[in-house]
Amino acid sequence: MQEEQPKRKPRIPLSKEELFYVKEIKKLKELKRIADFKATTFYKILNRANIVFAGFLSYCVLSVLTCCYWESSVISKVHCSYGDYNSLYNKRTIDEIEITATSGDFVTIKTDKLFQIPQENELFYLGKDFIFGKIIKAKFAFDDRSFWQIYTYPAFTVTIFALCMGFFVYKVNKHLSINGLLTVFGLFVLASLYFILI
Repeated sequence: MQEEQPKRKPRIPLSKEELFYVKEIKKLKELKRIADFKATTFYKILNRANIVFAGFLSYCVLSVLTCCYWESSVISKVHCSYGDYNSLYNKRTIDEIEITATSGDFVTIKTDKLFQIPQENELFYLGKDFIFGKIIKAKFAFDDRSFWQIYTYPAFTVTIFALCMGFFVYKVNKHLSINGLLTVFGLFVLASLYFILI
């Protein structure tokens, strides 16, 4: 004969008052956990580092778009790569220009609808960022437009991506967990290194 198992007591649902207090206790525990996390040295250092890196990456974006200083130089050697034929000008467009300056700078520039070939011993301008003096863009004496250096495109894309992802993670997480802080820190560090080293 099988022995009867003791029956489980029926679950009594919490009253509205008890449910309210359970929720409030959970909220208080979460607030205490957040306050304790914010008080740690790890949070203070990484949060400030993220703010500094966000500022630096914003500077990188601004230097690519507008804020750079122009330095004049003289063309020593030019090599052009041609693109599609333009029927309006009856010429092929210059797609890419490799310039060696008399100062020793070597620049590869992506161009758009440029038809005049820069000549040797002709003046041109290099747009450099203020902190590292990296060549970001170039401008010719015969054209008002400025053209980005070939390495500026990926650096700009990586920087924008890191900033957008960093702000998205912050919006979702508010830097209230270790994972969110470390993710943003890693993104910002890698993007900053990419801008500096490439």
